[in-house]
Amino acid sequence: MVRLAALALAFAPSVAGAQARVALKRGMPAVPQRPACQAGAAPRTSTAEQRKAARELAQRAQQSAILGDRAAARDQLRQAAAVDPTNPDLAFQLARAHDGLGAGDAAAAEYCRFLALAPNAPEAAEARDRVAALTKSRQPTLPDQLVASFRAGITAYEARRYAQAAASFGTAIAMRPDWPDAYYDRALARAAAGQRELAIADFEQYLRLRPEAEDRATVIARINGLRGGPLSPAAAFGLGLVVPGAGQMYTGRKLLGVAALAATGGAVAFALQNGMVTERYTVTTDLDPFGNPLPPYTATRQVPGRPNLTVGLVGAGALALTSALEAFFYARHLNSRERRFAAELLPASEGVTLRVTLR
Repeated sequence: MVRLAALALAFAPSVAGAQARVALKRGMPAVPQRPACQAGAAPRTSTAEQRKAARELAQRAQQSAILGDRAAARDQLRQAAAVDPTNPDLAFQLARAHDGLGAGDAAAAEYCRFLALAPNAPEAAEARDRVAALTKSRQPTLPDQLVASFRAGITAYEARRYAQAAASFGTAIAMRPDWPDAYYDRALARAAAGQRELAIADFEQYLRLRPEAEDRATVIARINGLRGGPLSPAAAFGLGLVVPGAGQMYTGRKLLGVAALAATGGAVAFALQNGMVTERYTVTTDLDPFGNPLPPYTATRQVPGRPNLTVGLVGAGALALTSALEAFFYARHLNSRERRFAAELLPASEGVTLRVTLR
């Protein structure tokens, strides 16, 4: 790795005091929209008599509308639609009657029923526009507190109040824990505040929520930079062999490292448990009834020992080797995604330092 950190650019004094800060992500999370028209049950089949009765009620409704009694016209159309629910014209007329009387929910329901009955009718475009207009106010929106907290975080970050910015982004995350950009922004604020481990955790959560992010390589490079540079697979493997779980701790996964250490320690403790073991020994002092020495033979006896020694030590060794190999492959996997070239501006006492990294 070649580091050209000594190349200082002597900028003007106004630039010398400025810090190079990474741009925040300012986009708001998407809000899933509810469909304007919900799927309804299929209408029952109408008989010829029901269709005739519905037409008569529709004619009365038309006369009431001509006389200016819109409420009576609406009620008669409602009766007609109940008698013949398969007629799309009645559904459209009833929707417009509700709409004219300001009954938005009822109008939207009838427009939707009309679209279900006649989706390709000439009036379908008008019906869809009215449904969209009538249901617009009922669509879910982002909570005002979420938007305010996120914007407060941006303002605090730009004012270099990094702890306050991290807290504001955290409030937004509490309301939308699946918002990757908020984790990214909080990671930047925490990194600027010197909270390296917390910043790494937020960057990793950002990548988990957005695995196909376009800036994935850049984020991984930032994680490695916060850890002190790219991870060494060989170091992860060696540390894991010497101290089980140390490879996971080296790669920034402390909980997994502690779990590996505890599991290996449990296997060692199992191996060192005291108990009775069977011991084989050779008997050479027995005599026959005539006083002649008998030939040596092998006998067994129970003596204090460690009956689980072999199994426990083999298990501990297997656990240590497995954790070391896992740390090795994890470090190599992270490095395989890192950028081969990186350049960034860093603040310096004389001005700004350009650091170039080649791998």
